[in-house]
Amino acid sequence: MAYRRSRRGGFPSPVTVLTTVTAALIAGVALGGVLHVTGNLRTVAAIYGLEGVVNEWTLVFGHSVLATGPFVALVNRLRRERRVPRPLAESYRNPFLCACLGTAYGVVLWVAVIAYGAPFAFGLVTANASPVPYRHWGAFYALLVFGAVCGAWSPLLREFFEDRQ
Repeated sequence: MAYRRSRRGGFPSPVTVLTTVTAALIAGVALGGVLHVTGNLRTVAAIYGLEGVVNEWTLVFGHSVLATGPFVALVNRLRRERRVPRPLAESYRNPFLCACLGTAYGVVLWVAVIAYGAPFAFGLVTANASPVPYRHWGAFYALLVFGAVCGAWSPLLREFFEDRQ
C-alpha cells in the first residue's frame, strides 16, 4: 500500500488554524457553561489535583482546543474524500450538518474519554476498580453541547476567515 504526502507538506492553512482556535474558544465557553450549570466544573481541575476558577477555565479551554483539532481535521478530510455521503462531504459548509456531526463527535468523545478512558486511567493510577462504563451525565450533556457548538461555528468561522484573506 502506498502512502502519499499532502501537496502542501501536511501543514494546516492559516484559515484552518484560525477556525480551529476560534471554534475551540467558543465551544469551550459552552462546555464550561454546561459544566458550571451541572455543578461539575470543579471536577475538571480536581482530576489534576488543582483548584480555583482560573485553573478550571484554563483546563476547559485547553481540553477544548485539544478536542477541536481532530474534529476540524475530520471535517476537512470528509470534504476531500470521494466516497463520502453528500451530507458528510458538505458539512464543512453547512452549520446544521456540521452541528449534527459535532454532536456525534461529542458522543464519541464521551464514550472514549469519560465512559471508558477515565475508569481505565484511574484504575492504572490508583489501582482501584472503577465502574465501566462510567456514567457521568453532566459530562455527557457538556460534550453534546460542545460538539454541537463547535460543529455549528466551524463552517461559519471558516467562511468568515476565507472572506478576509
